Amino acid sequence: PCGCGGGREIGMEWCFSQVKGAIDDEVAEADIISTVEFNSTGDLLATGDKGGRIVIFQQEPESKNQPQCRGEYNVYSTFQSHEPEFDYLKSLEIEEKINKIRWLPQKNAAHYLLSTNGEFPL
Repeated sequence: PCGCGGGREIGMEWCFSQVKGAIDDEVAEADIISTVEFNSTGDLLATGDKGGRIVIFQQEPESKNQPQCRGEYNVYSTFQSHEPEFDYLKSLEIEEKINKIRWLPQKNAAHYLLSTNGEFPL
């Protein structure tokens, strides 16, 4: 739902609904979203999870025509950003969990983002 009705705003409700594979009652720890970041225009939304994956969502064009109901985003791209590693100097395991995402200022048609796990904070 976009959170509007009859031309007046009644609040906003966020829902995330995505299922891949078999529906299971148990949610894997790696699939839990750990960070969310919009780009400067709000057209792209990046989520990072505890498994080191980033999913980029793009706003549906129909949503742009209704500024009071900027609601629906669909998957644009998915990639593995971080893998678990071991720091041999510190004898420490580095989690793959995405801690932060930052979109870089756009200079051309390309979109760039930075993501970090526990090793290199932003």
